[in-house]
Amino acid sequence: MRRILAAFIALAALAPFAALALPVTTGVSNPTIVVAVIATLSGPGAMAGQDSVDGFTTAMRHLGGRFANQEVRVVVQDDKGSPDTALAVARRMIEREKVDFVVTAVSLPSMSAMVKTLTESRAFVLNLDAAPATMGGAACSPWFFQVATPVQAVYDAIGAHLTAEKMRRVMIIGTDSPATDQAVASIRRAWQGEVIEVLRPRHGTTRFADEAAAIRQASPDAVVNLLTGGMGTAFAREYAAAGLKADIAQIGVWQGWERPMLPAMTEAGMDVLNVAPWSPDLETPLGKRLITDFELEYGRPVTGWVAQGYDTAQMLDAALRATGGRAGDRDAVRNALRRAEFSSVRGAFRFDTNHSPSVNVYLRRTTRDTKGRPAEELRTTLIKDWHSRDIALCPMRWVEEPAPGHAPGTTPPKPGTPAQPAKPKPPAPGLTVKPKPPTATQN
Repeated sequence: MRRILAAFIALAALAPFAALALPVTTGVSNPTIVVAVIATLSGPGAMAGQDSVDGFTTAMRHLGGRFANQEVRVVVQDDKGSPDTALAVARRMIEREKVDFVVTAVSLPSMSAMVKTLTESRAFVLNLDAAPATMGGAACSPWFFQVATPVQAVYDAIGAHLTAEKMRRVMIIGTDSPATDQAVASIRRAWQGEVIEVLRPRHGTTRFADEAAAIRQASPDAVVNLLTGGMGTAFAREYAAAGLKADIAQIGVWQGWERPMLPAMTEAGMDVLNVAPWSPDLETPLGKRLITDFELEYGRPVTGWVAQGYDTAQMLDAALRATGGRAGDRDAVRNALRRAEFSSVRGAFRFDTNHSPSVNVYLRRTTRDTKGRPAEELRTTLIKDWHSRDIALCPMRWVEEPAPGHAPGTTPPKPGTPAQPAKPKPPAPGLTVKPKPPTATQN
């Protein structure tokens, strides 16, 4: 199976703009539903993109390769981390395929480059990564749905954690980029303490002796670490080597602390808190099956990206079941997506009127499992049913629309019960957190 997938990927690399897909179900000649997936599958963002695609594919396998018993064809293309390539791929997909849905798992620059083209095509866009901030506000679109937990939710949850732990003085470290500016502004809105300094190492830096010295001298209550990838790994090791880990609490963002990254951090990556949209020990109806089947098929741990990809396929199936499998009735599909009832592996999930998700945001701690492998442990739910601040800026108003199968004016379906964590374990010595048990084929 893996050899076949590798061959398909190599073929796609030779013809990056072609719709070189096979049906998800075997023997399908005229599939009813076509899903295009545009993801970063090579270059620096490949982990997030590949995990999103493989999570989606795992759900498709669980659904028998069908949505609402309708045949599905999935076309996967690589944007190679390039906004120009992303736009070219989007245009060619639209021209060559009768696409019903477009699933995107690309960087913010790539999404910004192609989002207008996609939404104007009248295909529904389901985004699994960052999106332009205005898409949740004044630029919201009836064709665009943000499935991934927005970065704003993570920053709000960091603020909630700092408040709960009575942190008064913190330092923030992030790349010298607008994303760090956005994070700092968001954390300041959510928390009333003082950001005494923002450290902005140059992108690609792997030595952090100067930053460690600055942290030691300032002696903040905590350090908010926004670094991910190789920079995040290098900083975690430097932080521990400088003796800061035992003295100053560190809280990270989930993209820098997923399980595939922890082995490279060695013990420096253990007993560190991070804010995330998902945790492997969340107790949800489909969570254990996802973890078991994914790790058996791909030989690597499930991540938040995998969970978001898995949720997307499950949501599409639920929405199309509500329409009786009719993908061509665009108004019915839109209404069904807005009110889709499905079992999210991330806990309770529903869309607000701006098509931004209302979701839970969690606090995790890195640890080791019973076999000594790096793992994540859920500590608490920092925010339950998070909502975007930009809802009022979005001109869409659809709360009075009937849900599928409901008469006009009736109350729409309520979201499911939030997922519950496994029994909480006491924090490791030295941690400041106080435990609060929360009530495709590819070508």
